[in-house]
Amino acid sequence: MKLKFCPKTIFRETPKVTFFDAGIESTNGCDVVIHSGEAISPPDEFEYEQYYVHNHQIDHNLVITGERKFILINPTWDEPHHVIYLKRSMGALEIPTGTYHRSISGKEGSIVLNQPIRDKFFDPKKEFIPQKLNKLSLIEARKSPPVYWIWENDQIKRLMFNPLVKKTANSN
Repeated sequence: MKLKFCPKTIFRETPKVTFFDAGIESTNGCDVVIHSGEAISPPDEFEYEQYYVHNHQIDHNLVITGERKFILINPTWDEPHHVIYLKRSMGALEIPTGTYHRSISGKEGSIVLNQPIRDKFFDPKKEFIPQKLNKLSLIEARKSPPVYWIWENDQIKRLMFNPLVKKTANSN
């Protein structure tokens, strides 16, 4: 599975001003998600992480202000665990249906614009119910080494890191 970051078109940038087109083709919704300070969405329940999973909506999350960390879990992917440190310059992060996800803002908070594609079976009463990772496949996916996505040197960078693999003097 390759994550998709939908580009945005920058029309003009001057000191302290950025003017860009954030449109996503075929969207039929426009959600603004504001984290006022440090926040987790959905919030943890006791010591358990909670996630959203959409069956009738594809998300396209674009950071407007601040930064937002997204955690994606999908046991059907060859790499089922991803951590994305999303910044506006990366474009909109596409989260496919069936993907468990949560987002975390730092102390300064963040504002995200989500332009979803919703199918005819979309029902907000069913799509936004926090879920625990209570199936073995989900638990195993969450425990797998994550793929990290960051913005570095004006590009999206994909990193893998496994602290259990010890480098030897002969390894590159």
